[in-house]
Amino acid sequence: MKTSTLTRKLFYTVLLFCRFLPGFTQEPAPAENKRYPFIQANFHTGSFWTRSEYLKELFSMPYMAIEARFGYQLDGRKLWQQYHRYPKYGFGIHYADLVRDPSDTIVGNPLSIFGFYSAPWVRFGRFTLATDLSVGLSYMGRIHDFETNPYNDVIASHVNLYLDYNLNLNLQVSNRLGINTGYGLTHYSNGRIQNPQKGVNNWGWNFGMSYLLNGPVNEFIYQDPPEFKPSESLEFMYAVGTVEAIPDRSTTEYRFFTCSFTTDYVYRYSQKGAVIFGLDVLYDGSLARSIKGMPPEEVTTWEKMYLASHLGYHFIVDRLTLLFNLGTYFRQSSYDRGYYFARAGGRYRFTDHLFGHLAIKSKNGIRSDWIEWGAAYALNIR
Repeated sequence: MKTSTLTRKLFYTVLLFCRFLPGFTQEPAPAENKRYPFIQANFHTGSFWTRSEYLKELFSMPYMAIEARFGYQLDGRKLWQQYHRYPKYGFGIHYADLVRDPSDTIVGNPLSIFGFYSAPWVRFGRFTLATDLSVGLSYMGRIHDFETNPYNDVIASHVNLYLDYNLNLNLQVSNRLGINTGYGLTHYSNGRIQNPQKGVNNWGWNFGMSYLLNGPVNEFIYQDPPEFKPSESLEFMYAVGTVEAIPDRSTTEYRFFTCSFTTDYVYRYSQKGAVIFGLDVLYDGSLARSIKGMPPEEVTTWEKMYLASHLGYHFIVDRLTLLFNLGTYFRQSSYDRGYYFARAGGRYRFTDHLFGHLAIKSKNGIRSDWIEWGAAYALNIR
């Protein structure tokens, strides 16, 4: 019953996309102005990885999800598209049925909107091997509540981050029709803005079909790239955030301020990649409740701070930079956050020197610590 319901919802979603795109298949555009839009429908299924104390039985059955996408196949008219082997990008809608039990009143079914970027690794004949990244926002109707929903210990907020990452194999069946399959991870989390927050992680397969509305790219544009010279710069980043301490069944909300300041040495070795080394000064107000033997009001600002260092990688797509850092603390007053951390997110370049910054800092590598909202400034040194 649920499978037929999901299929019906997928059909109606794709039909809705087609309803608003009638002009794409009418008159062909001149070659120099032609774009290559496509629609795509995907089905996801797989298993859960969770630290939930109460939901292991509910999560023992495979989940199912459907999604519909609208996007563009890029043809290389800009050099950055050529550097990235002519990727795809666009937006979509994702609906997940996390629990197969129709009487479920604990977890609910998240609905997500997202942007996606599909980067080819290699093309061989009609086949393309590509990574596919989707990032957006998800809405969940059922969340943790001490009185009405105490067993949901994975999601505590209605609006959450949606992240989906897959390695896909695509087959172009005809000039317009393609099919795809792949394997990857889907993640829902609010970055500890509200607690309890263990997040939902799905590992599984996806199967899909795509349709090129204006036909295929007959030939990708190739231009001789200009000579690239490696560069070095210093990047300074400041970001703020907020977290909630784990509730203790009282009506008091324990909300705390966080901030991050980093200084990075950045060596850009190619048009699409850079390696970094950096230092961090981190502040977490919730550590006032984490230092054993000390009342929260006696914990000083210095004791709520970490000093750390990290190594990282920047993946550069035109104005957008995807970043990943892995670091360790060399000064801390509490070991509540473990001994190492990761940072994953992105920066958008507004000017030659100024970037917007959005990332998640984790504790012990994979558990969300806080979301960083901030800006970065780059100072070229060579």
